[in-house]
Amino acid sequence: MSFSLSDFKKTSRKNGDKRVLYPHQMRDERFLAAISYAIDYYERMVGRPRREMQGDTLLEFFGDPKLARGIIACLGRTYAWHQPDVSEVVDGATYAALRSRGLDRPAALRACLYRYVNAHHNGFLPIVGRSTVLESLCADLPIDRRTFEQLLTLDAAENAVLTKVAGTPTARDVVALYNYHSLETALRYTSSLSLTLSGPIWSVVRTVHNVSQRYGLRYTIEHGAGGLFAGSVGITWAGKRDALGGYGRHGRRVVRGLLRLLAAHPDTPVSGEATVHLGGAVYTYLLNPVAFKTLGVQAQRVERSDEAWEAEGAAKLLAAWNKAYLRGETGGWRLRRDPEPLISEAGVIVPEFLVMRGQQRAYLVLADTKTAVDALAKPLKAINGRSLILVAVEAQWAKALAALPVIVVPHVGEPTARMLARALPAPMAMAQLGESKWQRIERILEAEGFVDDSRLADILSCSVEQVPTIVRGWRTESASYLPGLGLCSNDTVQEIRALLQSGFTRQAA
Repeated sequence: MSFSLSDFKKTSRKNGDKRVLYPHQMRDERFLAAISYAIDYYERMVGRPRREMQGDTLLEFFGDPKLARGIIACLGRTYAWHQPDVSEVVDGATYAALRSRGLDRPAALRACLYRYVNAHHNGFLPIVGRSTVLESLCADLPIDRRTFEQLLTLDAAENAVLTKVAGTPTARDVVALYNYHSLETALRYTSSLSLTLSGPIWSVVRTVHNVSQRYGLRYTIEHGAGGLFAGSVGITWAGKRDALGGYGRHGRRVVRGLLRLLAAHPDTPVSGEATVHLGGAVYTYLLNPVAFKTLGVQAQRVERSDEAWEAEGAAKLLAAWNKAYLRGETGGWRLRRDPEPLISEAGVIVPEFLVMRGQQRAYLVLADTKTAVDALAKPLKAINGRSLILVAVEAQWAKALAALPVIVVPHVGEPTARMLARALPAPMAMAQLGESKWQRIERILEAEGFVDDSRLADILSCSVEQVPTIVRGWRTESASYLPGLGLCSNDTVQEIRALLQSGFTRQAA
C-alpha cells in the first residue's frame, strides 16, 4: 500500500548532475499526540456509518494535508470501510423472501420502485405523499416502508460502516508504518535498484535468483576481482514500463523482492541506490542503513544465514491448500500470496500468505531457518497480538517463539494445510480480536444494560476519575452516564427512574 503521488510528501536537492530524492520521515515525537487523538477518534467511530465521519477535522488537526492523508492511509491498515449487505440488515427469513423475488440487492429494490412508479404514478414520485406510495408498494413485500427506504440506498458510500480488522495500533507503530510506506512509494517508481551486499555471497546470490524468478525481475550481478569468493557483491534489479509508460505496476514487484531479500538475509545490505521516476522528473534515491532499518530487519543484527530463500515450499503449500479448500478441510479459509508486510517500530515481518475467511484475516509466516525465527522475535513482541499471525516453524526452533503473542505451528518436514487451518481460532474469537474498546462497551451494555466506573476504567485504560470526561458525548442517543454509577442503557435509566419514583410515592404516602 504505497501512498498516492498526491499524498507523497518529499523533498529533493540538486547534487551535481543528479537530483537526490528525500521521502519524508517522521523522526521525532511531535506528532505522537495528534496520532493518538486520530486513533482514539477511529476507535469511537467503529461501527458507525461514513456520513458521521468528520475527516476534515483530522486534516486540520495535523496542519499538513499531505501528512494527514498519509496518516489516514496508514490507519486504513486497521480500520476499513465495509459496505453492508441486505442480509446484514434484515433477518434470515425476510432475506430469503426478498431473494426469491430477486430483491436481495439495493439496485434491484430501486428498479422495483422505478417500475412501480412508472406503472402507477406516471413516473413521478412527489415528496408530498411519498410515504403513502411506499406503503402501498411494501404491502406486497415482506418488509415495511422504513426498512425499504433504508435498503434503497444501502450501497451508497455514505452508508459504509467503519470496521476494525486488527487490534488497536500504537502511535509509534503508525509512525513506523508511515515511514515505511513513504520509502515504499519512492521505490515503487524505480527503473533501477542497485544494492551492495556482503556476507555469505553464494546463498545471497541464490536468494536473489529465486526472488527474481518468483517476481519476474531482470537482474544483473557485479563483483570485483575476487569474483563470488570476495566479501561483497553488487546486484541490480531493472524496472519495466507499463503500457502508459510508468513504472508503478512493476515497481511493486521490485519492492516485494527487496523485502524478501532483507527478510532472508537481514544483515547483508551495505548500501543501495534507486533511479526513481515521479511526475515526469527523474530522481536518485540513496538507501543508507537508516532506510534499510525502516524497510527490513537489518538493525537487529541476528545471526547471518547461510541458507538461501526458496519459493518451492510456499508454492507447494498453496497448491495443497487449494485442494484442501475444495474438500472442505480448511474451515472456509483461503490463501492469498504476498500480502502487505506487518510493520512495527521494532522491525518488519514479511508473511508468505494472507489467510482469509469473509472479513476475517490472519497472516501466515513460513520460518524455515533459525535466522528467520530469530528475526521474528522483536517484531512479534512489538505487534503484541494486534494482528493474528500464524508461524509455521520447524519443531526444533518452536520454543524460541512459544512465549510470544503468536500462533506457533511446529512441524517436521513440511506443514500441511489441515494442520495450519486447525490452528486458527474460532470465528467468535476472530471477531473479538478486531473489537474496539467502545464496541466491547456496547456489547456489555446490550447484554447487561450497565457498565460501572471501575469496569469502564479497565476497558478504556484510564483512571476512574477520567471516566466521566472520556465517555462524555458518546452514544447519547442510546446510553447515559450517571455520575458515581457508570454508563447505563436507556432501558436501565428508565428502570432506575421508575424505582426512584415508586420510592418517592411510598415515602409521600
